[in-house]
Parts: sequence; C-alpha cells; structure tokens
Amino acid sequence: MNALSVLSYGDRLGLVNALRELRRRPVRVATWLLYLIVIAGFAVLKTAPRSAKFSGDPSLWTVALNDAIVSGLTIAFGFVLATGPERWLGYFSSRAEALLLMRGTMSPVLVAAYLQVRAILRTLAGGLTRLAYFFILGVPYGTTAHTLVLELVFFGAAASAIASVALPRALARGAARPAMIVLGCTIALVAALPLLADALHLLGIADTVAVLRDLHLPHPGAALTALSAGDLRPIAPPLVVAAIATAAFALVARDAYPELYAISLANLDFRERLRSRRTRPAEVARTSRARAAVHSSQRSWWTGSLAFIWADALMFSRRVSPLMTALFASLALAGGATLALFSRRYPELFFVILLGTFPGLCIAVTATAGVRLAPSLRLPLFWLGDATLAARLAAWTFGGFWRDAVLIVFAVIGYLALEHDPRAGIAFIGALGFLALTRTVGLAVFALLPHVIDQRGPAVLLRTLLSFALLAPPVVGGVVTAIVLPQFAPLAATLAGAVLASAEAAALIGFAAWRLAGRVDRLGPT
Repeated sequence: MNALSVLSYGDRLGLVNALRELRRRPVRVATWLLYLIVIAGFAVLKTAPRSAKFSGDPSLWTVALNDAIVSGLTIAFGFVLATGPERWLGYFSSRAEALLLMRGTMSPVLVAAYLQVRAILRTLAGGLTRLAYFFILGVPYGTTAHTLVLELVFFGAAASAIASVALPRALARGAARPAMIVLGCTIALVAALPLLADALHLLGIADTVAVLRDLHLPHPGAALTALSAGDLRPIAPPLVVAAIATAAFALVARDAYPELYAISLANLDFRERLRSRRTRPAEVARTSRARAAVHSSQRSWWTGSLAFIWADALMFSRRVSPLMTALFASLALAGGATLALFSRRYPELFFVILLGTFPGLCIAVTATAGVRLAPSLRLPLFWLGDATLAARLAAWTFGGFWRDAVLIVFAVIGYLALEHDPRAGIAFIGALGFLALTRTVGLAVFALLPHVIDQRGPAVLLRTLLSFALLAPPVVGGVVTAIVLPQFAPLAATLAGAVLASAEAAALIGFAAWRLAGRVDRLGPT
C-alpha cells in the first residue's frame, strides 16, 4: 500500500490542486454543474418509456451507423497498434517522476502495471468528459437505462483496449515491431471492409453489392444490437485485449526502465523542438528586416500577423509527412466522388444530408476538439510586432482554416469529376463561411473557458450550442435573399449566408481579443 501511495503521489496531488483551483472559481463550478445536469437530463429523456415500441429488423441506415461506430473503434485500435504514437500518451509525467520510479525500491512489475493503468484511466476520463454529450445525443429515444449502461461499458472497454496497446507498442523491439505493424494494418483494413460494403449498399451499386453479398461480410454493429438485447458477450473481447496488453507490458517493462525513460526524454525533446521551431520564422523575419533597414511609420493590422500563417504552414510540412498528406487528399477526392454517386441515387436525401445532417455532425465532432491557444499566447513570439491582438488571433485561426479549405477543394474536385454540376462551387463558398464561423466559435469559447479541463467538459457543450445558435442568422439571411432574388436564388443565398457568417466570425474574434487582453497570465495549465 505504501508503494502505491508513492506511485500515485504526484497524480493525487495534481488532482487535489485541480479541484482546489476549481473550488476557488465559482463560475467554473457552475459551468460544470450545468454540464452534468444537461447530460443527465438528456439521458433521462432518451431512456423514458415510450408508448409505441418499434419492432422488426433495423433499417439499413441504422445498421450502417452501428457498423461505422464499431468499425471506427476497431480501426483506431489497429492504427495505434501499427503506428505506435509514442507522443500521444505521457509515460512519465516528468523527468523527476521517471528518476523517482527508477531509483525506488518498488517492484518493477508494480510500477509498470501502474503506468499502464494510469494511461488507460486518463484516456477513459478524457473521453468520458469530452464525448459524453455526443454519445447521449446519438442514443435513440426509447433506449432502456439498462441498454444505455451496457453501451457505456462497451465503449469504455473499447477505449481501454485502444489505450492499452500504446505502451506495449512503444517498447516493441526486434521482430515484434514489424509484426505489430502488420497486425495493426490488417486489423484496420479488415475493419474498413464492412464500411465499404455499407457505403456501396447505400449507393445501390448492384453488381458490387452482389459480389459483397457472396462474401458474407459480417456487420460489426451487431454488437450494439446484441447489447440492446442484454447480451454481454460483446464487452468481453475488448476487456480481454486490455488485460492481455496490460499483463504483457507489466512483464516486459520490468526490465525496460531505460527504454521508458528514453521515451519520456524523446517526448519532452519533441515538445522542445516544437517550441523552438515556432520561434524560428519570427527570428528570420526580424533579421531580414534589420538587414534591410526598413522601418514603417504606420501601424497596420497585418504587420507581423502573417508570420503566424507562415509558421503554421511550416510546422505542418514538418509534422505531417508527404505520404499522410497524399493519403488525406486521396480520401477527400474519394469522399467527393462518393457524394456524387450518392446524389445520383438519392437526390432529395442528398440535399437534406448536405444542408442539415452534415453541418450538424461537423459541429458535434469539431466541438469535442479543444482549442490549443494557451501555449501560443505564452510565447514571446506571439506578442512581437505591431499587429493588434485581434489580428494575431485571426491569423492564428486561419492557420487551421486553410488546411480544411484545401480538403474541401479536393472534395469538390472529386465531386465534379463524376457530377458536372456548377453548384459544387456554390457549396464551396458556403462551406468556407461555415468553417470560419465554427472555428471562431471555438476561439470565443476558449476566451470564456480557457482552462484545459474546462475545454474537455463544459466548453464542448457551450461550443455546440453556440455554433447552432449562430448558424441561424446566416440560414435566415440566405432564405430571405433567395425569396427576394429568386432568379439568382442558389448563388445569392449562399453569398448572403457566407457574408453573415464571416461577419459573425469577425465579431467573435473581436470578442476573444477583448476577453483575453490582460488575462494571459491567468490562463489555466496546458
């Protein structure tokens, strides 16, 4: 028990300090209470008994959705097993902790088991607080409380299995490493086949569907259907995987302290290189201006802010390999081509999904990603130059905006390759306005709730609600414009909506600049 107390001392102290800081901020406490009340309220509404019970086999759309959820979890497991993202999890939280554990008298097996369990618990805690609302909203009405609990247990077990292989994969050496890579890639490819089959079924490609029917591909989403019937067997496989990975890591890592320490140092060194690279563009720019001896007597809003866009593009080229860039570009092209085929098969449903379901899904997914602005605000680079804080925040926001815009361009190209419809260009304009609005909503919510823990909880819900609320004025403006100018309805409505969304985005950037001015020293930990 004493050994466990020593092991968990730093984690327990960090948790206590976080709770004390939360207690000193009544506003943060109120936001967390509201967040929990909303989640509990939706859970009660979704599990309330219904007078009408639906019977029969689930629809093709329900089967495809369940397959997407279970296959997505399986693909994530294969991805972690194949790539070994060593920098995604902290093995030792600091050099001091690593030295303490290595030089202590505790059993190495106990230390390794604790590190593995801590990694799994952190993953579960982060996923539960960040994705709770997304999961509850996705549960259909009429779900029983028992089924809801079983599905939560299943997703927790799946997350445990995914997190449990990160540490064993990081320590893999020799023949074990290529074996894990091959196994992970195989698992991801096999899990993607049911998704491809469901997509082809929905598109109604008869010849291909007949071939897939002969292959008798299983439906992974049947696990969720079995849980709704009270079957506990789908929970067993991920739990077994997590237990085997944890036991294997505990046995292997008892003699691998130097390797764990090296991984910890590599993680810290990687972060230091990122920080140093952020400063290089500004240093080069300042050196060039000094050599040219050019001075401006006027302050302009863009002076110095373009360095953030340049730095972001430079960082992206260094962090993302050309192979991954080509892969995402290919997926965007394939996605656009798939949308073109889907529009031929279901033209009315296509526009409903494009204008309603897809934006809502994008808001729900992007809201779960926290805004990582605090590290940039603490860098001296961020405050050099004559640009206003609003201009700097706009440039920082555009740093992530341009990558999404490029992916949309590839999707439009893929759509136009099969469906020569000029309205795809109009959709691109609307997508740009939508992206600008949703990204600046995240910036404004960060200005209100900058703490990293709040970004994983109440900020997720606030960002979702604010995005839907601010999406209403552009939609209304587009409808009114289409009524006034019926002869130019699609283009005029899209332009009006995009202009209103851009105006709201500019207002949100101004609000974030006003809120953050003079408050950088009070930002929470990153």
